[in-house]
Amino acid sequence: MGKSQRARLLVAGLAAIVLGLAATAAWASSERAAGGSEAVAKVRLPKKTIGVMGPVNAAEIIKLGTDATVAAAKALGWRTIQVDPGGDPAKMAAGMTSLVNAKVDAVVLTTIEPGVIASGLRAAKKAGIPVIDTHTLTHSSPLLAGEYFLSPPTEFALLNARMKKDVASGTEIGTINLPQFLNAKIAGDLIVAAAKQNSWKIVASHDTDVANSVPDVQKAVGDMIRANPNLKVLWSCCDFGPTGAIPAIRSSGKDITVYSLHGIPSSIPQARTEPVVLEVAEYQKGGIIAIDQLARHFATGARIAKKTPPQYAYKMTIVDKANAGKGYPYPTGPMLRPFVAKWKKLYVLPAR
Repeated sequence: MGKSQRARLLVAGLAAIVLGLAATAAWASSERAAGGSEAVAKVRLPKKTIGVMGPVNAAEIIKLGTDATVAAAKALGWRTIQVDPGGDPAKMAAGMTSLVNAKVDAVVLTTIEPGVIASGLRAAKKAGIPVIDTHTLTHSSPLLAGEYFLSPPTEFALLNARMKKDVASGTEIGTINLPQFLNAKIAGDLIVAAAKQNSWKIVASHDTDVANSVPDVQKAVGDMIRANPNLKVLWSCCDFGPTGAIPAIRSSGKDITVYSLHGIPSSIPQARTEPVVLEVAEYQKGGIIAIDQLARHFATGARIAKKTPPQYAYKMTIVDKANAGKGYPYPTGPMLRPFVAKWKKLYVLPAR
């Protein structure tokens, strides 16, 4: 290679770096001014296709997350390809591989364990397809570009603080678990520890069939009540607990209170009329954050944050009879709105 050719290549390389830095600087300047009146040049957002997959869309809390991801992507003018494995790990693995084969530009997952889709994650990494896992905690993986999760101990602590106020020492408790999911496994371990600390008696427990969760829980709770006539409290790891438990409790005629993590929109009416106490959080926010990070990445080349950016801390609260009349505290529309407002100031939309 001659000196003149090397010089031309050096100049071209420097020009590319300068252009990249200029785009990033323009994005940063736009984001700083997004809340003010200063006019800024918008950054062009390229058209992209995003793969979206959760473990089972029949689970309302999962669909809440995948729907929010799709809504966020569509707000940018992006196309989405969704996969619903129906709770089958083999279909999760096949689904991840199918998204890579479809040549999507990125994948946003809703609570999928990396080990279940390891082959697809490796293929995505090789193809340069960023994958972000969101929603509730799974095991970490270097194959994931981002991991945006709520903290299981923080969620549990909020509900446990309420239980400590309500539940007397010596009370008999039944638990509904889902140990095949890491976040639920952590919560299940925490309720066992909390029961010991507060002298509650766990007299029955059940590991839920995720593919048939509500009928499975209804039958299990009925069995618990018949076997334990002094049962007073039912603790649930997950969104499906109250929906399955309440019919069984009604049929028994017993006075049993349900305390559940992961309250969902359909469980709010139960909290309004039944002895149900729910922990509710911004579960679907992780998917919106993922789309936000991908937009920044594709528009400017910026790195995708590995963990949830601190400015997007998750909100959570307790819902019971006292406040259930106000409705679901964290609907997707209002949660998405400030992101869309920001995107309209930062990017030329729709993406093209």
